[in-house]
Amino acid sequence: MSEASANSSPARPVKRAGQTVNVIVQVVLFVIALAAANYLSCSKHQRYDLTEKRNFTLSDFSQKFLKSSAFQSRTSPVQTFVVMRRTSPHYSRVYHLLDEYQRLAGNAIKLEFIDPLRQTDRTLELEAIYGIQYTEDMIIMDGIIENTDTEDDNQLNDSSNPIETQQAVDSTEANTTEKKPSNYIRSIRVSDLYLQDDSQTIVAWQDEDMITSNLISSIEGSPRKIYLAADKMNLQASDGEPAWIILARILLQQNIELRPIRLADIDNIPNDAEALALIGPAYDLNERELSILKEYWDRQQSALLITLDPTAQLDNLRVFLRSYGITARNDRIITVKSGQTLSNAQCIFSRGAEINRSLEGKSTVFEGVSCSLEVRENDDRLLNKRIQPIGLAQAVSGWWGETRFNQQKPLFNPEEDYAEPLFLSAAVLRGQATSDDTAGLVSKMVVISNTDFLASRKTRPEQADFIQSSVNWLIGREELIGIGPRKLYRHKMTILATHNAFITKLVLIFIPAVAILIALIVWNTRRA
Repeated sequence: MSEASANSSPARPVKRAGQTVNVIVQVVLFVIALAAANYLSCSKHQRYDLTEKRNFTLSDFSQKFLKSSAFQSRTSPVQTFVVMRRTSPHYSRVYHLLDEYQRLAGNAIKLEFIDPLRQTDRTLELEAIYGIQYTEDMIIMDGIIENTDTEDDNQLNDSSNPIETQQAVDSTEANTTEKKPSNYIRSIRVSDLYLQDDSQTIVAWQDEDMITSNLISSIEGSPRKIYLAADKMNLQASDGEPAWIILARILLQQNIELRPIRLADIDNIPNDAEALALIGPAYDLNERELSILKEYWDRQQSALLITLDPTAQLDNLRVFLRSYGITARNDRIITVKSGQTLSNAQCIFSRGAEINRSLEGKSTVFEGVSCSLEVRENDDRLLNKRIQPIGLAQAVSGWWGETRFNQQKPLFNPEEDYAEPLFLSAAVLRGQATSDDTAGLVSKMVVISNTDFLASRKTRPEQADFIQSSVNWLIGREELIGIGPRKLYRHKMTILATHNAFITKLVLIFIPAVAILIALIVWNTRRA
C-alpha cells in the first residue's frame, strides 16, 4: 500500500491565474459583442416581414411616393398628428404603420402621437389651429410649406404652462384661416382605416391605401382635374355601377378629380385639364367635337385616356386613332375551349413600356367584350413625325380576333380573322421624349379596347394598378408608377366545441404533465 503511494505522481497544481485571465477575456469579448450588436441594431435598423404575402410591408407605390422628388424636395416636412388613445385596440397597428412611413420618408415626415386623455392641452391646441374638433381617434396631416417658424409657433410649442399655451392659442386663432388653408389639411378617422361587417367585426384593413392617398392630397393641395366627355357615353349602367364611377373612385385615391363636361356646350377643353377621358363612348364624335379633340391634342403636354366599347359605331374616333398608329379592328377577341366560346380575354402586360414597369410579364383577364388593336410600333412614317405607338397589353397564345363574331360556333379563319399579336391596350407618345429639354412637352395617349373591366365587381387589382400607372404616366407622375396598396383581410377560423375542449386539455394538462415527467426522469438519472 505504501509502495503504491510512493510510486504515484503528485497532483498538478491548479493554475488559477490562467483561468482568471481566460474568464476576463471572455467577459470583455462578450461585452464588446453585446455593445457591437446594440450599435448595429440602432444604426442599421432593418425590419423583416416574414408573412407569406408580405402583408406588413408598404406597397411599391407607397415606397416610391415617399422617396419621390416631389416629397423629398419639400422645404418643410409633412406634419402628421395622431390623436389617438393609447388604450385603443388599434393603437399598436397604427403606430407601427406610421412609424414605417416616417422611417422610409426620413425628415420629410414629422410624426407626433397625442393621447387625448393625457394630453388635453395639446388636443385643444390642435383643435384651435386646424378647426377640427376631436370626437373620435383621428389622424391630421398638414402639408403646408412653411419657410420660417414664427414667434407664435415657438411660443405655442415651447410653452409648458397650460395658461400660457391657451393664451398663445387664442392669439393665433384669428390668423388660423390664413395660416392653415384647408386644401392642404387632411384628416382621417381611425374608424375609416378598416372595414366591418354587420356584426361590427373587422374584416379588412385599408389603412395604407387611406394614408398614402391623403398624403398625396395634403402635399398637392387641390386635386388635379381630368375632364370626362359625359355627353358621349351612357352615364347609367344596366348592371352594377357604371365604369366612369369606378374610374372616378380610383382616381380620387391619386388626388385626381374626374370632372364631367359636355363637348356640345364648350368650344375647347379647359386649360387646367390634366387629361381628357373618353370612357366607353356610345356615340361617335361629330365634326365640331372632333375639332375640339384635335385642338386639345395638338397642345403641348396634352393627355388622352380612351376606353372603347367594341359594340359602338365610332368611325370618326377610329380614324383619329388610326392616324396615330392605333387601329381598332371590327372583331372580337375570343377562344374556344371544350366547345365553349370564351370572350373574357386573358392577357399579359407587355415588357419594355414605362407604364408596365411594375406589371410587365404579369397576366390578367379583361372581362367583357374586347376588340383587337393594331399597333404600328415600327412604322417609319410615324417615327419621322415623332409619333411612337407602344403596345401595353397583349392576348396570350390561343386567342384570335374573330370578324364573324355573331356566328354560333366560330372557327379561326386565317383569311378573315386576325392572329397574334392581338393588343388590347396601347399608348402613344407624340414629341421628343428622349430629350430632357423637351420631355415635359410630350403629349401622351392611352387606349384600351375594353370598358367592361371597369364595371362593378370586375376590376381586378392588377387592372386597377394598370389604370393608376397609366394616369400617373399621362399627367407626368412617372415616379409613382407601381403596384398600389392592398387591403389586408382577416380570416376567421371557427373551432368546434369538442375541438376547443381538446385544445384546452392539451395546453393545461397534457403538455405540463409531459414536462413534469421529463423533469422527474432527468432528476432521477442524475441522482443515480
